[in-house]
Amino acid sequence: MKKRLYLLALLAVLGLPLGAQPLTPAQLQSDFALFRRALAEAHPAPYRYTPKAQLDAKFDSVQARLGQPMTRQAFYAAMMPLAVALKCGHTKWMAPGQPEKYPFHATDLFPLHLYFVGERAWVQGSYGPQTVPAGAEITRINGVPTAAVIGNLLPLLTFADGSTTTGKYEDLNRYFPGVYATFVGTSPAYEVTYRTPAGESWAVLPAVTRGAIEAYEAKRKPADRPPARVQWLDPETALLTIDRFQISKDEQDYPGFLKETFRQLKAKQTRNLVIDLRNNEGGKDLYGTLLYSYLARAPFRYYTHIGVAQKKKLGFDAWTPKIYSVARLLMIRKTDAGYAFRSRRRLKTWKPQRDAFGGDVYVLINGNSFSVTTEFASVAHHHQRATFIGQETGGGYYGDNSGAFAVVRLPHSNLELGIPLLAYYSAVQGYPWPDRGILPDHPVVPTIDEMLAGQDRTMQLTLDLIRRKAGRAAGN
Repeated sequence: MKKRLYLLALLAVLGLPLGAQPLTPAQLQSDFALFRRALAEAHPAPYRYTPKAQLDAKFDSVQARLGQPMTRQAFYAAMMPLAVALKCGHTKWMAPGQPEKYPFHATDLFPLHLYFVGERAWVQGSYGPQTVPAGAEITRINGVPTAAVIGNLLPLLTFADGSTTTGKYEDLNRYFPGVYATFVGTSPAYEVTYRTPAGESWAVLPAVTRGAIEAYEAKRKPADRPPARVQWLDPETALLTIDRFQISKDEQDYPGFLKETFRQLKAKQTRNLVIDLRNNEGGKDLYGTLLYSYLARAPFRYYTHIGVAQKKKLGFDAWTPKIYSVARLLMIRKTDAGYAFRSRRRLKTWKPQRDAFGGDVYVLINGNSFSVTTEFASVAHHHQRATFIGQETGGGYYGDNSGAFAVVRLPHSNLELGIPLLAYYSAVQGYPWPDRGILPDHPVVPTIDEMLAGQDRTMQLTLDLIRRKAGRAAGN
């Protein structure tokens, strides 16, 4: 009886429906082989950050551990280090039909909304009854020190290019219950030890559902507003906020918005432009290029080249965008350095716009500034066209792998691998950290007290920099 109860509990923790059969070693090895083949054939830059010998050794190590039956979730967790080893934040390892960060569990989830910095975590709120006060520091979860929980989970998160970690922390801030459930397990209740100014306490908290988490997030979602918008903070300072670069024409005329915004900046003789790109995970690559063309002081190139793995059709079944099939035939060319995607618009030399802004530019960034957003920021940084405030971007300085994607479904585990097909190389050079994002000129890491009070120290520091510069100019 005890053995049976233990098995039932283990199946619940691993997310395996009662009666489901684990994957056999033969099935695991078959899915592993397709996973490896798909990356080798389709990924445009698998060795951008990780040398081939090192990556091959990682694959061999994981393959050697697939000699015993595994649940679907256990196989997912076993393969995740391979996705992480690419150091490519656009490569996705997914369970089809499920939210990316909640691939296996919709119930028995951790009930607190936490904020992570370094090896510490604080309570921002609760998805269930608020029994642990907001602002309390969580020191243990189910008896495990918070530092150890963070240290175990960070190496299993993929939202990072190169050696950046800020994007991984943002994933913990937003999706910790799902991440914990996937890689640690679930429970009907969670014991937490926490610290407040009054001392250390502990509590046992009932688990919550994904629906409760979604309801909590919905209440805190900002009201509908245009994804790109501008406001004047004072007669000489404008704030341009762009939540994302994935904007449909039906939603907002982004090119028209930029044209009118920069016409107004010129007409009002605005001297300072603050561009808030925090939490902007990217979108259309040409939208980042267009934005920089309104800041450029001279003609510029945005990308040096765009690489692809090969020109021929993929040798395995995969979903790809229909347009990519046509583009593959017409726009991929063999070069001395391999295969390249030839896009005249993306690879041309751009000229500054007629109403390009000539004043001081301040760009706000954080770990969720990714993909197209990091590309824009790296070009602006390279041309010394802006001062950067906040936290390191999650995307890499020298480019990323993105654009079109191939999605491969592994037949036995029914898990999916999303592979970016284009490797973008930004027209930048001289940056001494080839595996990092844009490091801010003025770093700002919000505290839990600021988060709870709604204080934006990053913006406050930016406005202080503007005022101090104006004061120095007036003194001269």
